Amino acid sequence: MKKLLFSISLICLTLSLSAQSIGNLKTTNKKWAFKTMKKASKRIYINSFNVNFEVYKEAIDFKAGGNGGRIGGNTSSATAKAAVGLSGIDGKLMQEKTNLLYKNYMKKLEDAGYEIITTEEVAKVDAIKDWDKTTGPNLIENLTGIITCVPENYTFYHKKKGFFGLGWNIQPKLAKQLGNVIVADVNLYVIFSESGNDWMKGRAAKVKIKTNLRLAGEYAITIPQKFKEKKSTLGKLFGSVKIKGASDVHRVNSNIAFYDQVQANYTGSLKEDLEINDIVKKQKIVAYQKQGSFVPTSFTTFSNYLDAKADRYSTTTKWIEVDGDKYAQGFYNACNAFLENQLDEILPKLK
Repeated sequence: MKKLLFSISLICLTLSLSAQSIGNLKTTNKKWAFKTMKKASKRIYINSFNVNFEVYKEAIDFKAGGNGGRIGGNTSSATAKAAVGLSGIDGKLMQEKTNLLYKNYMKKLEDAGYEIITTEEVAKVDAIKDWDKTTGPNLIENLTGIITCVPENYTFYHKKKGFFGLGWNIQPKLAKQLGNVIVADVNLYVIFSESGNDWMKGRAAKVKIKTNLRLAGEYAITIPQKFKEKKSTLGKLFGSVKIKGASDVHRVNSNIAFYDQVQANYTGSLKEDLEINDIVKKQKIVAYQKQGSFVPTSFTTFSNYLDAKADRYSTTTKWIEVDGDKYAQGFYNACNAFLENQLDEILPKLK
């Protein structure tokens, strides 16, 4: 009896410690026309199951120089670049946790009485004719610093341009051509960085990255644009012009969605980011570069002028060591809590 009580206590303690690694889950739901979704068959097609996690972040700021006249003087251009990455993440563990998330998701659907539509059946519909097919397990960097994990034995179709080419508004077409079924999507983003602002930087370039590991609700992934040298004279003259310090922006959010053939849908997302605690310490990584300046006087020389006008550049790079086991477990806890919550919310409404 004592052994049994000890075992139960140990299990409860383990569950408690596991639950403590994430913050409070707060979700928001958008739902339309549940009546039509209830008329759909008890068959479901999993159109996407994307679990993404961030391992590296870069940010850049550029301050252009110029001529401020006798009072302002001449100023140089300044560039500040900061980068931070996580080391210690175990790719094998991340794949295992993603596999488990998918397994849990499938079981929930099957326990609710749904039949999962096979890949072979989906291949026959016109909506995805000539699309590519990918089967997990797989870890791939779709965006700089963002790793997408594909569950083992999960197959999905996508346009030839890549994993993000799942097609706009394809779900109702699939639902109809598969015989009035439910089409489901899952997109999860575990992010560790945040962009900080500093409007009082004066004559300087400054960039700030804050660390905060979480399952992100809405987030803008910013990636500094890369500049390529134009090899030909014509290319140098007529090549595309980019602004220094510019970044590409990719807006993402963690969500779970269900669709039917008449575009009725349910979308569950996070009202607030779900923090994953005690794995990545919160800190700031800052790069700062002041502009050079030159105001002519009787004591200045031409070399003073050249030195002040030269472009200035500052960079800060930091790697943060994390415990691979704790990271994978926190990642799983947050993603699974959200998936469980949303399935418990929607499945009873579809009966």
